[in-house]
Amino acid sequence: MNKNRFITALLVFFIGLTSPSIISAQESRSITIIPPKFELFANPGEQVTETLRVRNDSTSPTVYKILVEDFTSTGEEGQVVLEEGESDELYSLAKWIEVNSTDIALQPQQEIPLTFTITVPANAEPGGHYASILLQAGGDVIEGGGASVTQRVGSLILLRVSGNVTENASIETFSIPKYSQTTPLNITLRLKNEGNTHIRPKGTIIITDMFGKKVDELPLNGQNVLPGVVRKMDTEWNKPNALGYYTATLVATYGQQNLPLTAATKFMVISTTAAVLISTGTIAFILFVISLISGRSRLLKALKIIVSGK
Repeated sequence: MNKNRFITALLVFFIGLTSPSIISAQESRSITIIPPKFELFANPGEQVTETLRVRNDSTSPTVYKILVEDFTSTGEEGQVVLEEGESDELYSLAKWIEVNSTDIALQPQQEIPLTFTITVPANAEPGGHYASILLQAGGDVIEGGGASVTQRVGSLILLRVSGNVTENASIETFSIPKYSQTTPLNITLRLKNEGNTHIRPKGTIIITDMFGKKVDELPLNGQNVLPGVVRKMDTEWNKPNALGYYTATLVATYGQQNLPLTAATKFMVISTTAAVLISTGTIAFILFVISLISGRSRLLKALKIIVSGK
């Protein structure tokens, strides 16, 4: 998926978004598409029909051109890259999609359904296929620098075709700052997808103290990971007055077969004040023990002299 790529200006999708997609080029031009993402399953030779809803949130009538383009992701944050022209045939989906209209005109606050059909070829490659249905507002916005910027908003389509699908993922890193003075802290999972379909891990992160006692359990902030991509996922741990030595343990699964993902990392949370107090207390205790030992030694020596009469 590396031919003729471009990142649509002012358009940043994140795979796994759950809120409606909204883009505002100007105050008078904005549109909402619901849902922002479809996760679909199909068999080779099958047709799948779905409907999304489009609403003109602006104060002016607007004409939108409808486009369908393949996409992939770039970077570890899940940023989507749209593709023009040739794309990776292995994961291409756009050519299978037919939308029931090529353009639409919407009055202010008008909302309409937009239906699309995916026709999966009988010889379709099993695994993940990815495209986006985009709505492009008529006309361009000229930014301060004079560049012409196309305004687009879309809905992502993640299709899994049944067959010989490979689900394989590996943990690149599972980490948390080794030393912190306070929470909240980000527990970071970097997951590499080595299969041929998208995956989304689900599970929990268990926090235990130095004695192995569970002090917290967090739902993993799992995100979709496309094939061949490393995706970073941060799960926040916020526990007021946290103090001590902890272990974070990942207990999760991914894919249709619920394959396991496990990892652990240790860390310490202690404020500067607490560290000074603990250090001072430790030093005082050591000195006290030394003084006891020293005093006992002098006492034994005195008793020995008295007993021997020397």
